[in-house]
Amino acid sequence: MPEKTSTSSPSSRPRCSSRPPRGDVRLLCPAELPGVCLALAQASPATQARHAHDSLVLGVVRSGTRRMDLAGTETLVPPGSVFVLAPGQAHACAPAGAEGCSYLALSLAPEALPPELAGLRPAGPRLDDPVLAQMLERLAEALDAPAGLLERQSLLAECLERLTGHGLAEMREEAGNAALAEAVLAARRRLEAEAEEGVDLAGLAKTCGVGMYALHRAFTRALGLPPHAFQTHLRLRRAKKLLRGGAGLAEAALAAGFCDQAHLTRHFTRVVGLTPGQYAQAHKPTG
Repeated sequence: MPEKTSTSSPSSRPRCSSRPPRGDVRLLCPAELPGVCLALAQASPATQARHAHDSLVLGVVRSGTRRMDLAGTETLVPPGSVFVLAPGQAHACAPAGAEGCSYLALSLAPEALPPELAGLRPAGPRLDDPVLAQMLERLAEALDAPAGLLERQSLLAECLERLTGHGLAEMREEAGNAALAEAVLAARRRLEAEAEEGVDLAGLAKTCGVGMYALHRAFTRALGLPPHAFQTHLRLRRAKKLLRGGAGLAEAALAAGFCDQAHLTRHFTRVVGLTPGQYAQAHKPTG
């Protein structure tokens, strides 16, 4: 589970994946995303006494039902629902049934949050938002499998932007629209020029002279795709060209900028509707 105020601070989190002997919970803390941890609980029967986190906790119940008690008010969070806890918000939680409860829980230290969410105070822990739940599942998948840094950062930004839409915090007005338009153009040019490179969102924003989350919002609105999806589009286009030319699957994956063949296959299948192998086979010369 995410760190609690009674045990440690966000700065003391291990930058690794840990698995308790029972195997109920896995904790992923990617070194390249400081302040971000992901807990993956499988049918956990554990009851947690009242405690508080130093971080914002944002999660999804996958199976079973999670009972959460905040200030004496009990809330049931069923499968597919999102739960959110502000930093310092005391709560107790437990599975609502004997079968346990599976869930993912994202822990975000204050330094990992945009200014818009600094003063988050949710009215309750449960959010019924299937879109946000799906976004969190995609982020969890990217954190638990080979993925590029830009992809992970952009998926995280999408989740946080969706969270602001629930009236939990007011989005600050974006100033300097002309400057943002220039920044989007500069970001697009850099992504096109360095599609196979490990461009990250923070570095991209710094190059463009704007804030990371402001660039993500403006880029998505202007192009209809967030930066990581645009980068993936460019990489898939490169991979297709290589596969049509007879390159092997692993060779095409690495040359196009994917972490490995599995990373290419995951995105290729989702976007193209075929595996890379099927695509390559369809373009083999018949004569």
